[in-house]
Amino acid sequence: MYKSVIYSLIFLSTACIQTKTMNTESNQELATLTDNENQNSLEFNGNPLFITDPYDIELTIKETENSGYQLVTEIILKNDSYFVSPHSKVAYKGRFSSDLQKNKNLEMINKIIETPRTVEEIDPHPFVNGPVNWVRENTTYRQPLKLHTDSDFEVSGLIKFTIEPRCSLEKIGYTISYKNGKMSVKILKGCQIADF
Repeated sequence: MYKSVIYSLIFLSTACIQTKTMNTESNQELATLTDNENQNSLEFNGNPLFITDPYDIELTIKETENSGYQLVTEIILKNDSYFVSPHSKVAYKGRFSSDLQKNKNLEMINKIIETPRTVEEIDPHPFVNGPVNWVRENTTYRQPLKLHTDSDFEVSGLIKFTIEPRCSLEKIGYTISYKNGKMSVKILKGCQIADF
């Protein structure tokens, strides 16, 4: 009786060790390291796992003729990332947008200017299944601003868009400051971002 119990325990422990080894090897096969444009990115089942951000973003304020201003947003895409242009005719939920908190000092006027301008295409993907303007290359947005005061102020803003193929809603908070006749913008970090 003791011999059969001992043999059973030895058999089970050997089987468990082999299963653990096989699972480790198959997981290593699924997650393979690839070299993509001299950057290392991890893949899982053929889809990229982003080690670094799929884009970089920079905000600046440019003074224009007639004492006007523009909020300039530059987006540098990485790892074949893309998002929906604000000029898409269909109001997709994750479409690029930039808004200011309600205030009396500064407003966004006219439509946002996109360079280079996207072209409408038909996307057969089940979540789109129709016309869309995908932003697939580095793009600059210029949003005209109208100043309503000479007094110093700060106003919060928020950029929102869904970055693909990661499919995550990005929220980038920023603050536009006007002090001593100079306008500037600063990107907010972490908990400073407020949704409005």
